[in-house]
Amino acid sequence: MAAPVKIKVDVWSDIACPWCYVGKARLDKAVQKLESEFHAPPVQVSVNWHPYMIDVRTNTAGEEYLAYNKRRWGSDSWTLSLRRAGARDGLQFKDWKWWPNTLNAHRLVFLAQRHGSGSEAVHKLFQMVYEEGMNISDLEVVCSAAEGMELPGARQFLTSDQGKKEVVEEDKAAKSEFGIDSVPYFIVDNRYTFSGAQDVSTIESALRKAINF
Repeated sequence: MAAPVKIKVDVWSDIACPWCYVGKARLDKAVQKLESEFHAPPVQVSVNWHPYMIDVRTNTAGEEYLAYNKRRWGSDSWTLSLRRAGARDGLQFKDWKWWPNTLNAHRLVFLAQRHGSGSEAVHKLFQMVYEEGMNISDLEVVCSAAEGMELPGARQFLTSDQGKKEVVEEDKAAKSEFGIDSVPYFIVDNRYTFSGAQDVSTIESALRKAINF
């Protein structure tokens, strides 16, 4: 059997970014399409998640959804187009109550990636925020997510200061060294970059370029 074609995708994303939620859904669809299409040789796509905190000034306890939107933009009317776009990808935004501070959520993703479960953690956290009305600013909520994933040593990790320095430093590096000013931001195989919740075909095209490189 031919050796698989391996593609690496690096994604800078924030759980408090609803467009990142849409972007992940579209990335998943593009990856699933290619992995189901290519068999000889097979294609294996690995996704590495990097922390990005859009608003580091968000209250550490999180902020109520409408209050945050009014403070930042005057209303939540901008979410109408977001919700329509998300619906086309099966995202309902059915119980979005909080605008979270995501430091601890990023620490969970950081830990999960050590165990090969980064994408699972990102998916779970997005679901909790946008579909289940949960406040992932609350450390206990993040711990419950980790325990649901059965990550070894998760509570001990999260209730300590482990991972905080790494998350903060990587967030700063993304902004100052890489010049990333909007997310989601994607790099495919260290060659092809694009930002925003691009449609599935655009993401698929970048992946195909990596396959044919």
